[in-house]
Amino acid sequence: MINISEKFKLMIEQSKDEDSDDIYLLEPIYFQKPFILIGIDLLNFQRRIYIDITSENWEDDQLKSFPKWRGIEIGQEYFSQIGPLKEKNFLVISQNVEDSEEIFERVLQFLVERIITESDIPLYTVVYEVLDRWHNFFKRKWDTNLTLEEEMGLFGELYYIYRWLELFPQEPPLIIKDWKGPLKNRIDFVNKNAGVEIKTISSKIRDQIKISNELQLELNPVIDNLFLYVLKVEVNNSIGKSLRNMIELIEEKLTLRAPSLAVKFKELLMEVGILGDDYDKNFFFVHEELAFNATEEFPKVTSKSLPLGISNVSYSIDLSHCKSFEVSIEDIFNLNK
Repeated sequence: MINISEKFKLMIEQSKDEDSDDIYLLEPIYFQKPFILIGIDLLNFQRRIYIDITSENWEDDQLKSFPKWRGIEIGQEYFSQIGPLKEKNFLVISQNVEDSEEIFERVLQFLVERIITESDIPLYTVVYEVLDRWHNFFKRKWDTNLTLEEEMGLFGELYYIYRWLELFPQEPPLIIKDWKGPLKNRIDFVNKNAGVEIKTISSKIRDQIKISNELQLELNPVIDNLFLYVLKVEVNNSIGKSLRNMIELIEEKLTLRAPSLAVKFKELLMEVGILGDDYDKNFFFVHEELAFNATEEFPKVTSKSLPLGISNVSYSIDLSHCKSFEVSIEDIFNLNK
């Protein structure tokens, strides 16, 4: 996969080594349609990306409708010749030089990966979706960190994905499409009519899991088979794996097996406000894995069992009273196969 940050870094280094009066450098980075180039202003190090939209015939209103935020500029330019390309119309996305080049490069990385892996989707749709996702990310999560409890919960979901990828190395990693946790669904993983809800608890407290409301473990025609995957973890600052570790391990496997799903994985992480190199302070060591079949008879509160007028009930389940519902770990992972 093309590494945008490395490309810009090499351009800057090369400019220092060369005796040239050039004040602007261009480099092609993708040679299939749509052609993609990056450029850098050597006076202020402004980054730019050029995406060939010659065949798209975009209207001015389409350009104006792109989501924007402080830090980028979006325009359209016609070039009679740019590098080896002639008579081309380009979408140009530029960095505001007063803002972080690191964040701008991340945006471009997401954009290029989506363009390359989803060539069957109209280019305008791809660009719009990427910019919209980043626009929402900046509005929602930029200054907000996950609490330790939220970090533990996300670790559990990532651990489940990683374990699945390890268990089924020859299978298409469709587990990423089944991951609904970042989208605020009531069940973390859903495949057909079966669901897996992940619960991560501290190994130092009683065997209790928290249930957010009476609907979370409810069976219905959409999900008629529901399982709980429970991780007992110890939080420390050196032993185990951090969120960052888990993300890097998963991305490495996905990039080799299904690059488009690696892009999907990154986008899902953005839904919870996570970038790849965040969250490397807390380490989670897994002491035990448990699995339960949350049948109708499983000890739980449902909307049917509540008196009329009562709702939004959160509660805890003592797992020591759920032994008869315990199943093998393999049963849980086979659901998403």
